[in-house]
Amino acid sequence: MASKKQNPFGVMAGCMPTPSVDMSMFLRPQARMAEALLKQNIETLDFLKTRFERDRSMLADLADAKDPNEAMALWTTFWQRMLSDYSTETNKLAASVTEIAEQAVRTATEEGNAIISATGKKD
Repeated sequence: MASKKQNPFGVMAGCMPTPSVDMSMFLRPQARMAEALLKQNIETLDFLKTRFERDRSMLADLADAKDPNEAMALWTTFWQRMLSDYSTETNKLAASVTEIAEQAVRTATEEGNAIISATGKKD
C-alpha cells in the first residue's frame, strides 16, 4: 500500500501565525480609485456620444442646405460649437485627472497605513 505524502507547504503554513486582518482596509482604497477612473470614463463616453450626435445632425442639416451661404453659416456654427464643446470637456478632464492623482496619493497612504496596522510595525 502506497503511503500518503504530506504537502510540505501545508505543514509549513500550519506552523506560521496568520494575523487576523480586515481585508476591507486594503480593498476600500482600491475600490475608490477604480470608481474615480470609471466615473472619468463615463464622462468621456457621454461627451463623445453627445458630440457624435451633433456631428450627425450637422451633416443632415448640411445636406438640406438650399444655398452656399446657408451651408457656410451651418459650418461656422458647427465649428464654433465644436471648439467650445472640446474646450469645456478638456477643462473637465483636467480637473478629473487632478482629482484622480490626488486619489492615488490618498490610496497609497491608506494602503501603507493598512499594512503598518496589519503588521503591527511602527517607526
